[in-house]
Amino acid sequence: MNSLANFFCSIGARAAVREAAPTHIPSSQTDQKDEIDATVKSVSINAAKARRLDRWLDKVVAISGSNTVLFFTVAALVAWVLAGIKLSKNTGWQVGISDAQAIINMVFDAFLVRQQLNAHEQGLVVACHLQSRTLTHKRMLCTLSRMEKPQQANSLQRNTLEARADLPTEDMIGRFCNAVSAFMGHVATVTAYVVCIIIWLAFGHYRHWSDVWFFYINTSTSALMVFMLALLANDRERHEKFLNQCATRLMTVDANLEILLRDMTKDSIENEAVIIEASAVSKLQRAINFYADLVGTLLGIALLTLILVVWIVLGPVMKFDANWWLLIGTYAGLIGMNDGFVLKNLSNVCARYEDKHYEQQILDDADLVAIIGAPSSQASESQAVTQADVRFSIAMGNFCSHEYTVAVGLVSILGLLLVASLMRWNEQGQIICNVPPSIIESFFTLILITGHNIVDKQRRANLQSIYQNRLDLISHIRQWQA
Repeated sequence: MNSLANFFCSIGARAAVREAAPTHIPSSQTDQKDEIDATVKSVSINAAKARRLDRWLDKVVAISGSNTVLFFTVAALVAWVLAGIKLSKNTGWQVGISDAQAIINMVFDAFLVRQQLNAHEQGLVVACHLQSRTLTHKRMLCTLSRMEKPQQANSLQRNTLEARADLPTEDMIGRFCNAVSAFMGHVATVTAYVVCIIIWLAFGHYRHWSDVWFFYINTSTSALMVFMLALLANDRERHEKFLNQCATRLMTVDANLEILLRDMTKDSIENEAVIIEASAVSKLQRAINFYADLVGTLLGIALLTLILVVWIVLGPVMKFDANWWLLIGTYAGLIGMNDGFVLKNLSNVCARYEDKHYEQQILDDADLVAIIGAPSSQASESQAVTQADVRFSIAMGNFCSHEYTVAVGLVSILGLLLVASLMRWNEQGQIICNVPPSIIESFFTLILITGHNIVDKQRRANLQSIYQNRLDLISHIRQWQA
């Protein structure tokens, strides 16, 4: 009974993250370090899951976001467009991309949720390690501040540190994909998409609201969705790998700062464990979290596989007719629409919580510098947003990701189901359950790309700020060395 009660109480709840940064104590107190990474070459966090199935699934998710999958997707879309030169009047050509998008959509939604949850956990673990060492740095800096400062500074010059202050850069392919992502996520692109939908609606009366008219937009949004899902998965995977590289370099410098301070203060107390508690959320948000956890976990992937198997088994029974094809499109369209709302909500909630801790770390770093009376080089790298289009994008993202917006989306899905039921689930009734969700999900995916780009830029700025602070601290602390 207690186990059952604990299960229901844990639904949608996020677990606290408890981590202690590895303690680095110098092997010899007389070692003189001419390079800041002379003692510790690399410090990284092992993010591998304990269960083999989880590790396998994470590898599959990583493959889905690879450049190979993105380029293959683009090539397949180009081939489909070229085939349309001869087959554009064939309904099968239009239905084909719609059904392909339906299946791809369900798979990528599950992978995108898992990507987001993995990145969120990794981001909080890095924040824990930084906070853990910050407590140690603060204790040792207080000790150091009471020591007499030599008149002559150490021979290591500040400009040597500044030359190494930049974090890694992405390769040419990464920069190109970033440019495409920036274009797709720009507010002008989102506006152009909305204008296209309005124009399509305006022609509905002249086309007598026919099935062909519906197919026009369904085909377009299906092709767009396939591209955007592959692009978003690629963006997230590349950016997460890049941020992990940045975090590795940052924590390596942080570990060397720890060794330098321990060598000077003779401190040997281990780094404390830091706990980042899960944020308090409403019952509605917990329900959204539960759905996201279900979609992105092994159970969710298993359910997805089962649904696809059942659909395939129904093929011979339904003689692979139009209704069989529309069946998966209808299901995926409605589920995909809900996933679009949930993905945007999950992305925004996770980003806000992570940013809160990284911005606090920047403030804590300023306190560390103040302890030894050194000038702070922190320019307000917490990045106040000044561009109007970025402010508008953030406001739009906040609105679209609100928990009440997710609830409205669910009510809309129920409304579509009611309309289709009143139409006895005829072909047009199924199309109605295909097209509006496809339009809405495409819009939310554009907004999701916009939000991801903003969050990624902010995270890079925060890591750069913390990294620069560590280098500055090392420069100032060496002035106490004889």
